[in-house]
Amino acid sequence: MNIGNFYSHGKLLLTGEYAVLDGAKAIAFPCKLGQKLSVEFSAYKHFEWVSFLSNGEVWKAITFTIEEVLSVTEKDAFKKRLFTILNHIYIQRPELFDKPLKFSTSLEFHKDWGLGSSSTLINNLSQWANVDPYKLLANTFGGSGYDIAAAQSDSTFLFQKKESKIVSKPLSFPEPLKSNLFFIYLNRKQNSRSAIKNYRNTKTSDRETIINEVSKISEQIEGIDQLKKFEELMNVHESLISRLILQTPVKEYHFKDYNHGTVKSLGAWGGDFVLVTAKETEHLDYFKSRGFDTIFSFDQIILDASAKNYLRH
Repeated sequence: MNIGNFYSHGKLLLTGEYAVLDGAKAIAFPCKLGQKLSVEFSAYKHFEWVSFLSNGEVWKAITFTIEEVLSVTEKDAFKKRLFTILNHIYIQRPELFDKPLKFSTSLEFHKDWGLGSSSTLINNLSQWANVDPYKLLANTFGGSGYDIAAAQSDSTFLFQKKESKIVSKPLSFPEPLKSNLFFIYLNRKQNSRSAIKNYRNTKTSDRETIINEVSKISEQIEGIDQLKKFEELMNVHESLISRLILQTPVKEYHFKDYNHGTVKSLGAWGGDFVLVTAKETEHLDYFKSRGFDTIFSFDQIILDASAKNYLRH
């Protein structure tokens, strides 16, 4: 039986937001913070699910039957999403549900940070069930799949999905840049599914050109050793995505008077984390004074072990 403990890393997307959905090359970071899953036999005649927050408090605790999973008629949003995932697993591996089980999940990051509470759950359950996590993601939450690649990775990587082919290539992120990069939470959670839906409904005449330009920027990052050049590329990238989704870049909208570096959205625009460049940590006082005090350095949050092999799925 697939009983045991499973773990997946959280994620941050440096380049390629939105464009990665249409084949652009993107750079993503796996995070040092992730989510744990333990699966054991239930002591009762029903299935159990307990979700713990990063502070150890219980967020969700429910019991359910396999009949509820198969019907997916639950109106509660949490249960509906969970039952949908388990339903797709049941279709592939019904024998896993022959005996009642207890599932326990534990987040290492705040659930509103947008670091991948859904993708780490999908990847953990896929490990438990031994099913394809990319297919499970496509059938439930949707998206490009870069977050699944991050959940499984221990290093910065270049990601691309074209049609059904996914390639995740480990990338050596420039060491000279790391001490000047910081990740700041905007105190607002952004719904990725809604952001994707809005993007799909946005018509941009030069979409293909923008996607190609985004890919070129992603390819250039590995060879950069100067912060100024990196900032220039990030600013161009923000301008490209702004044209793609018809939204104002976060620096221009919220932090126009920040003069010590650049600010770049990470993932869906409008919330979650942003990347900030700063030559001195004192420059971050600008953000703290505005109430943005959840700040991580590169080494605090990014898992960046060396890797050499191509990963193909």
